[in-house]
Amino acid sequence: MREHFAEIAVKSILQIVDLRGDLKIIDIDQIQIIKKEGGSLSDTELINGIIIDKEVVHPMMPKSLKNVKIALIDTPLEIEKTEFDAEIKIQSPDQITRFLEEEENMLKRKVSAIINSGAKVIFCQKGIDDKAQSLLARENIIVIRRVKRSDMEKLSRATKAKIITNLVELTLEDLGASGLVEEKKVGTDNMIFVSECSDPKAVSILIRGGIAHVVDEAERTLNDALCVVRNIVDNPYILGGGGSSEIELSKQLRDFATTIGGREQLAIEAYAYSLEVVPTTLAEMQDL
Repeated sequence: MREHFAEIAVKSILQIVDLRGDLKIIDIDQIQIIKKEGGSLSDTELINGIIIDKEVVHPMMPKSLKNVKIALIDTPLEIEKTEFDAEIKIQSPDQITRFLEEEENMLKRKVSAIINSGAKVIFCQKGIDDKAQSLLARENIIVIRRVKRSDMEKLSRATKAKIITNLVELTLEDLGASGLVEEKKVGTDNMIFVSECSDPKAVSILIRGGIAHVVDEAERTLNDALCVVRNIVDNPYILGGGGSSEIELSKQLRDFATTIGGREQLAIEAYAYSLEVVPTTLAEMQDL
């Protein structure tokens, strides 16, 4: 199990390393840790992408798509209320009809912009109107709404998609990509997995365990491991500790003692033995 967690820690840190010229940036916050009870610690896995704790918004939308373009939208797909009160005088039923038709056309233009861009998966930070959901479902487009800003930013780093605020300006160049987007049941919850991303600079670790205490302990252990690996990658030098210096000195002295005879050899060996007290004591304190 130690090897499994160590491998996850190393791979995740190496994946998010961002080289900018001579500058090496390792932002450990770009490693998303999701905890879910159920399964065993061996089920803990690294996802080359992001996990979103949401569900697909419409039952007619697909639950899984491969090799898709992804759009990140920071604007609502619904008719927004004005920020001020207004009074509209209606003099005929036709005016009401035209007013409602224009609202629907505004919504359709937003949906058309998404469809024409080529996006097959939409992550929206705001709300999505029921009508827009139905129109997108007909095009077999997956939509997830009310995604947290922090998750949107991680999705951007993982998929290389730009976060768009104006749908009219949405183009193919603004889209990101993922090898697989699917809704999966983890424990008792449905979650969206955006995985198989190409060289993502944000990744996710899904920690599984039988009970909450085990999962929490695994998270603490993994956080410690991530910090250690980050420090080594950032500054690849190691200072031996835990009695390692004393062990090496003892070894060298014992080898040296064999080249000297008489009482001097016994004295050197005795001193070498005394050095081993430090690592031995440390090992006993750790029940090793």
